[in-house]
Amino acid sequence: MVPEKKEEVQMNAVRVERANEAEPEKVESASSRPKAPRRGRGEHGRSPSLLAVLILIVAVITSALAWVVASPVGASPDEDYHLGAMWCPPPVDETGCQIGTKNGQKAVIVPQTLAKENVTCYAFEHDNSARCTFAYSDDLTATTLRWDDGNYPWGYYQFAHLFVQHSTNRAVLALRVFNTLLAIGLLGAIIALADSELRSAISVALTIAWLPMGFYFIASMNPSSWAISGTFAFASAMLAATRSAGPRRAGLIACALAGAVLACTSRGDSAFFLFVVTVALAFAVPLRRRIIPEAVVASIASVVGVVIMLRTNVSSKLVPVEASAATVGRRAILLKNLAGIPDYLRGFVGYRLGPGWNDVTYQGGVRRTALAIVIVLICWALAHLSWRRALSALVVLGAIVGVPVTIGVQGRFNNVEIYQPRYMLPLFAVFLLMLLAPSPARSDHHRRGIGAMPLRPPSGIFGRLCVGVVATLWALTYARALYLIIERYAFGWNPQRYPIDLSTRNLSTGYEWWWPGAPIGPMAVWIIASLCACVAVALMLYLWNQSAIRERIEEQ
Repeated sequence: MVPEKKEEVQMNAVRVERANEAEPEKVESASSRPKAPRRGRGEHGRSPSLLAVLILIVAVITSALAWVVASPVGASPDEDYHLGAMWCPPPVDETGCQIGTKNGQKAVIVPQTLAKENVTCYAFEHDNSARCTFAYSDDLTATTLRWDDGNYPWGYYQFAHLFVQHSTNRAVLALRVFNTLLAIGLLGAIIALADSELRSAISVALTIAWLPMGFYFIASMNPSSWAISGTFAFASAMLAATRSAGPRRAGLIACALAGAVLACTSRGDSAFFLFVVTVALAFAVPLRRRIIPEAVVASIASVVGVVIMLRTNVSSKLVPVEASAATVGRRAILLKNLAGIPDYLRGFVGYRLGPGWNDVTYQGGVRRTALAIVIVLICWALAHLSWRRALSALVVLGAIVGVPVTIGVQGRFNNVEIYQPRYMLPLFAVFLLMLLAPSPARSDHHRRGIGAMPLRPPSGIFGRLCVGVVATLWALTYARALYLIIERYAFGWNPQRYPIDLSTRNLSTGYEWWWPGAPIGPMAVWIIASLCACVAVALMLYLWNQSAIRERIEEQ
């Protein structure tokens, strides 16, 4: 029995040894076995997404540049003033600008094409095209009283002066192109650096909020271009930075600083908007020790913005309501201002005060469909609203509504009725972003809240149908808005049929104004831009859906 037991023990030891030798091979084999790549993660999954992103970038740039050439020099509101300041930035006595007099007042000397009565010869004249501008020459000079004497912050006009050249057309087009590419580059960098969930919210917010007025102003030489893109860049980059880490976080903070510089150097009110955004972010972002860098940057930007605002003429309007507002007179004025708020808010999509010198009408289908898209988006956001998003959005909405009402009450007049919504347009996209921004991710075991909760497009047959309808309406509205601007200046105003007008003409046949020597006609510009806009919105939805699919796979 003893030899048998000894032999059995030896056999068991051999089995254990062989099993131990075979186990690493099994583990190694399992670990080295190639895994099936996740959709969108593997080599074959990334290629379509990368190609889609590249096509999207080209489509966005192409469609945006069409707004650059859609209107002549002097077309945006008060552009004669901005052109005079561009040629002769303040202080005019120290920048080498020629000084003259006009009607006994100090004036600056600019090319004849930029004098107020010449560059705006078509303004307010709805039936006239911009053909009258051809009667003036860049070879001659004229005096103008329209120049900046410290009403705007230092920065934008000094930079715009770098584009001054003999040809006023080329100078203005070059500045418009730069402003457009600057907005695309800065916001594109923010979208690329943000987490996937916030990336979708940023893209949707700016796409909806800027149709059609935002696209028009960003592609102009108006300081509002920097104000709109800078304010939104500051808000979106700061929000994304609080949910990021490492190089991405540093890049987003840098983008936020760039946006703050644009806002502070363009307009006094946009400098003040940095403070509004900072207060909104205080509600949107949970207070943690890790967000101290973002809090410091936002606080400094807010202080600088308020100081800049106080040094401009905007400070005389942004004053608190006095206790005497309870009197009968001010109560009546307050009620009148409050009654005008609905029409004032509809002005963000072109109601009453459209592009140009308020002589490009969007009273037909453009403002109706754009407003419907905004309402649908807000309703969808409200269905998933958290208390943080609600409070941050209310802060921004309070500024949008409160500033014009306060000005009216203090001045004892119905300011909201005549207040131009474009002044508050920089905050409109921020408002939508605060409604859409997904809640921050829950803290991990290190108490770090990095990333965001999923923001997914509507699912199901009905949800997808609604998304398709909204995307189609957006593309049609974009095309119609661009068409009406080109038609206004190439032919003169064409009365629209209400409530929806889809009448079109060949913009390259019989036009009275277009850029001299342009290699492409107005009709080709409109068709290419409209098609690119369709491609862009389709690819945005495709990438959003792909991101949602990957997240569902990862969760499973």
